[in-house]
Amino acid sequence: MYVKVRNALTAETALITLSKLTSVEDLRDMIKAKMDVEPSAQRLFFQGKQLEDKHTMFDYNLNLNDIIQLMVRQPLSEIQESNLLQTPEEKDETNSPDEIPLEKEEITVTDAESELYKVGDLVDILDTEDGDSAGAWFEGTVARVTKEEGKGAVAGQDGLTYCVGYEAYDGDDYKVKIDHLRPRARKFYKSRELEVGMEVLVNYNISQPDRRGMWFTATVDAVRPLVCTVMAGVELTPVPDCTILFQEEVMRVEKAVKVEDRTEKEEKEMNTAVERKHPEKCEVCHDSDKKKCKDCGCRRCGKKDEQDSQIMCDECDGAYHIKCLGLKALPEEDEWFCPECKNEDNIVKIGDKMKVGKKKAKMPSATGDTKRDWGQGFATVGRTKVCKVVEKDHFGPIPGIEVGMNWLFRVQISEEGIHRPPVAGIAGTAKLGCPSLVLSGGYEDDVDNGEEFYYTGAGGRDLSGNKRTAEQSFDQELTRSNGALALVCACKFDDENGGEAKDYTKGKPIRVVRGYKGAKHSKFAPEIGNRYDGIYKVVKYWPEKGKSGFRVWRYLIRRDDPTPAPWTKEGKKKIEEEGYGEVRYPEGYHEAQAEKEKEKAVKEAEKQRLREESKAAGKENKGAGKENKEKGKKRKMDDDTTVLEPQVKKAKVFQEEKAPKSKFKPNAEILQAMQADELNCKVWEEVKAKEYSTKKDLTEFVESQFCCIICQDIVFQPVTTPCLHNVCKPCLDRSFKAEVYSCSSCRGDLGKDYTKPINTHLKDALNKIFPGYEAGR
Repeated sequence: MYVKVRNALTAETALITLSKLTSVEDLRDMIKAKMDVEPSAQRLFFQGKQLEDKHTMFDYNLNLNDIIQLMVRQPLSEIQESNLLQTPEEKDETNSPDEIPLEKEEITVTDAESELYKVGDLVDILDTEDGDSAGAWFEGTVARVTKEEGKGAVAGQDGLTYCVGYEAYDGDDYKVKIDHLRPRARKFYKSRELEVGMEVLVNYNISQPDRRGMWFTATVDAVRPLVCTVMAGVELTPVPDCTILFQEEVMRVEKAVKVEDRTEKEEKEMNTAVERKHPEKCEVCHDSDKKKCKDCGCRRCGKKDEQDSQIMCDECDGAYHIKCLGLKALPEEDEWFCPECKNEDNIVKIGDKMKVGKKKAKMPSATGDTKRDWGQGFATVGRTKVCKVVEKDHFGPIPGIEVGMNWLFRVQISEEGIHRPPVAGIAGTAKLGCPSLVLSGGYEDDVDNGEEFYYTGAGGRDLSGNKRTAEQSFDQELTRSNGALALVCACKFDDENGGEAKDYTKGKPIRVVRGYKGAKHSKFAPEIGNRYDGIYKVVKYWPEKGKSGFRVWRYLIRRDDPTPAPWTKEGKKKIEEEGYGEVRYPEGYHEAQAEKEKEKAVKEAEKQRLREESKAAGKENKGAGKENKEKGKKRKMDDDTTVLEPQVKKAKVFQEEKAPKSKFKPNAEILQAMQADELNCKVWEEVKAKEYSTKKDLTEFVESQFCCIICQDIVFQPVTTPCLHNVCKPCLDRSFKAEVYSCSSCRGDLGKDYTKPINTHLKDALNKIFPGYEAGR
C-alpha cells in the first residue's frame, strides 16, 4: 500500500510505498530519500499521535492514502533554510520530457489445454515466494489453463499459465508455471518401503526442527532413523542432515501423466484427496475440538461451539459468544470492539510507547516471529471515506452510481456505499433485510445466468481458530445474513420450508455487484474489478442438500432494473455514451505503481552491476589491474544506464495517467433544471464549464459545491439564503431553535422572522442529478 507524507511548513508532499509491517525507523529512511530530511530532524504525526521508533504502521492503524504530517526540528546551532524552503526533487535525466515513453504492452489471455493437467485436477503447488515456507508444496486445484502473450506474461516450459487455488486460502487464484506443479501426493510410504536415495515428500520445520512444519521434497540419506536432505528456499537449496520426526507420514512424489493416457482408475486416484497434516493453528489446545481454549474459542468460556452466535472484535480479533457478553442479539454497528479493547486508552504522549491490545501484541506482526510480509497489498487496507449520500441501511440505487460502473477493489465499493461490508458477500441483518450482495463464485452450488442467478447462503462451515474458510461440515440456518436475504422476498418468512413470491417485483431491492473472481464460473462477471450490475429481487428461497451433503439455503434472485444490463448491447452503448466503462482506481494508485517500477529498476541495475563486477574481476590481469579497473568502471556505468533506462520508461507509463477526456455531457433535462435555478446561476455556470469524463465526476463536483456546511452532506430541502449560501432546511431549523439567526457560512444576519423558503428549483436540479437522494434522508 502507499501513504502520503506532508511537510507541515512547506506543504511539500511525497508518496511513499510501504507495508503495514514497515517500522517507523524504516519510514524515516524513506522520508530521507524522498524529502531530504534527516531522520533525527523528523517529527511524524498521524491522527494526533506522534510516531515513535520500535513501532510499525500496523500499530498506528495506517491505511491506504493516509497522510502523515512531518514537522522538521530546527537545529540549535543554525537555521536550516533548506527545510523551510524545500522545492520538489529534480527529475532524473532519464525522465526528461524529450523522451517518448514506452507504450504499455497489454497481456492477451486465451483459454488453452494442457497435455498434463486439466481444470479441476488436484495438484501440489511449489511456494516460490521468499519466506519460511519457500520451497514447500501446498495442496491446490487447477482452476483455469490459459496462454498469455505480451510483456510480463507468466509461462512455463509448455508456454502455458496455470491458475490455481490454494485449499488453505480462500483468496484469488494464483498464476504458476508448469515447473511449479505436480499431481497431488496421495500415497504414504511404509517404513519398510523406504530406501536410500529415494525422492520423497516429508513434513519438516526448517526454523524449528522439533516441531511440525511444511511439506518439502527430500532425498533419503538414512532410513533408521529417517534422515533426509531437504530442498528448501526459493532456489531449492539442499539442507542436509534433517532428521524427520514424522516417519509414518512420508509420501510418494507423484509424476504427471498425460490427460489422454490416464485410465479411469488413475483419474479417480489422482483426484481423490488424501489428507495430510499441517502446523497447528492453535498452539494452546493443539486444534482440539474437545478442549476449551480462550485463544481460539470464546474469550469468556473457551468453548468453540455455536459459531453463528459468536462475534469477532475488530481490534483484537478475539471471538465472544453473544450470551457470554450478556447481549441478546448481534450488535448492528459496522465496527464492534470487545470490552477490553473498547476501554483501552490509545493516547500516546511524546516519548511514551504505544499501548496495544493483548491479542495484537501476540501477533507475528508485533513480535517479529514471521518473515512473511502480509501488509504490502490492498487486502489489508481499510476504508478511507464513508458514503454520506444515503443512510447505511438504504435500499435501492445509490444516487450518482450508474449500472456498469466498475471499481478495482472491494474496499472502493464499500466507500461508495454500494455494498458496505468490505469482506462479507451479504449485507444487512435478519431484522432489516439485505440491501446488497456481491457475486464472486464462492459456493459450488451457485449458478449465474445473468438476468437471474441461484445464490447459496452463508454458514455451515467451522471457522474456529480464525480460519477464513473450511469445508462445509454442518447444516446452514436461516439466520443472520441468510435471514436477511429471505426477509426481502415478497412472501411470508418461513425458516423451515422457505417461500416463494407471487409477484417478486414487490420485494425489497437488492444492489448486486459482480466481482472478477466469479469469472471462472460465469461469463457475466467482469474480467477485472467489481462492477455494479443494478437492482435484483428475490423470487424464492428454499432449503436443499448441497453437494457437500449438508443442508444449504438456496435463493433464486432475478433482475428488476429499468437500466439495461452492462453485458447487453443496449447496456454497452449506454456505458460508452456516458463514458463510465473504465475501471476506477484508488487515488494515487498509478503514481504508487510508478514508484514500484523505479525501485525495481534500481534493484535490477544493482544486480547487473554486481554480476558484471564479478565477471570482470575473474578476467582481470594482475599486471594491468589499474587499466582494467578504469575500463570496468566505465562499463559498469554504461550497463547501469542500459538496465535502468527501459525500467524507468516503463515506470513513466504508470506515472503518466492519461488526462480524462471530456466524454460526459449533462443531458438537456439536467441543463434546463440548472438554468431554472437563478439564485445559484454562478455556481451552475461553473458546473457547466467544467469537463467530465463520466457522470460520476459530475456528481462528485456538484456534491462538493452544494454541501451543507452544518451536516456536511448534500443539501436536503435546500434553502438559498439572501447571501446566496445553501443550507438544509432541517439544519437551519435546528439553528433557529438554538437561537442562532445567522448564516452558517458567512455569519450574515438572517433575522428572527426569516421564513426559510425552500429553493424548489435547486431541489429539482439536485433530484435530476442525484435521483432519489432524498429517500435516504
